[in-house]
Amino acid sequence: MAKVLSLRLNYKGKFLDYAKEGKEIKKSFFIGSNKFLQWQILEPSFPDKHQFIKQKGGEYVMQLLPGSKLSCEKDGKQIDNNYLKQNNLLSGNELVLKEDVKGTLTISPNWSVDFDFREPWVAVLTPEEKAIVAQYARRSRPDAVTRFNRTIIWLVFFLAIIFLLIFDLVLKPEYKVVETVEQQLNARSPVAQRVMPDITAPTSTYSESTPEQVPAEEGETSTNGPTGTPRGSSSLTSALQGFDANAVGTAPTYDIVTVAEGFVANKPGGGGSGSGPGIGGGPGIGSGAGSSYNPTDTPSFANVGAVVTNAPATQGYSQAPEGAQGVLVTGDASTLAPSGEAWGDILKQQKVAAEYERRGISTVSESSISRLDESTRTRYTSLREQIASRQSQIEQVYREMQIRQSVSFTITIYVRADGTVRESTVVPQGSYPENFVARVKEIIDGWKFNVNEEMAYQFKIRAG
Repeated sequence: MAKVLSLRLNYKGKFLDYAKEGKEIKKSFFIGSNKFLQWQILEPSFPDKHQFIKQKGGEYVMQLLPGSKLSCEKDGKQIDNNYLKQNNLLSGNELVLKEDVKGTLTISPNWSVDFDFREPWVAVLTPEEKAIVAQYARRSRPDAVTRFNRTIIWLVFFLAIIFLLIFDLVLKPEYKVVETVEQQLNARSPVAQRVMPDITAPTSTYSESTPEQVPAEEGETSTNGPTGTPRGSSSLTSALQGFDANAVGTAPTYDIVTVAEGFVANKPGGGGSGSGPGIGGGPGIGSGAGSSYNPTDTPSFANVGAVVTNAPATQGYSQAPEGAQGVLVTGDASTLAPSGEAWGDILKQQKVAAEYERRGISTVSESSISRLDESTRTRYTSLREQIASRQSQIEQVYREMQIRQSVSFTITIYVRADGTVRESTVVPQGSYPENFVARVKEIIDGWKFNVNEEMAYQFKIRAG
């Protein structure tokens, strides 16, 4: 039977644990101070995780730790490190494990590992080991709290089962299954009923009545028509009775007030006093309008110039409206660069962009780098990293000029084969001071990258 690699861990000369090939040792075996490893070496200077055994070329190789001591023997004779090196068994910190070589690796004064190749075996426990296993293999008796909790859990479980049985057998409603569509229609018993709307022609109860002629009394202005309508009458018939087509009078005076503009004026044609017949002069509709009309009268206006030029004295509010949003502008707003428009010589920028596109150099954005082929992706990834390392220059200008808002730019650079920037398109995504935008473009135009081909790249820069 083939022999298998066997490791034995000792602490202060006492056996702790076995590790065998095919069970604990497969392609590799780790030791260290990490508590999740099978062999935990409790030494402050020991590494957290160390690959102790690994497979290399069909053989197992042990990786020695710095400061460890190796002791080997072959056929019952001690062999030193020179013998191991001459036979290509020890190279650097790697020891090739052979079936005819066994030994001990002392990791520290307290820890050591024995290694050799043995035939597979089954461990037979001694009576003392069996007694220890029998003592600690059975579970401890539960205390009163644990027993009570278990009783409650089982009680709830059985009550739930009983409730489900009662609901399924007694309380659950019966559902009638209709097998065919015809049975469903018969079960529903539809009843159709025709509804006729009540369409009744409306009738009119209007009747014409002849007004009574009442003689005019002394002191009235006009005697050619009937008197005005009595106060409080709102019917169409009463209004028609009091109308006289021959009665002419001045229109009533209106006061026009517009709150938003503060405009106040009088309607031209101010009238005299008195009351006359007709709708305009009736006491129930208007007052102060005369019954005589003079075409030579000129309109009576107040100071129209003062009215239309002077705004009313209105009081504002010191509290800002809720939900309002705006851009904080300090200084002259005319010095702000327009948002969304390229800064600088736009015609030159368009000419350079068209030239690059004509030569087949497409503009690559940050989000499209991952979709490029491997060589092109490598070049643009390097360019993106170089731009990221230079972004601090723009942030420094942002702090020096004390910009009181967050800024964002969409930038397209056209790089020559020697790495210098031939032209750049700087588009501010907001209203920023012109001198700040010009400074940003000046910095970008002065960049030089470690590239060897012409490139067109678009990216975004934010600050604040």
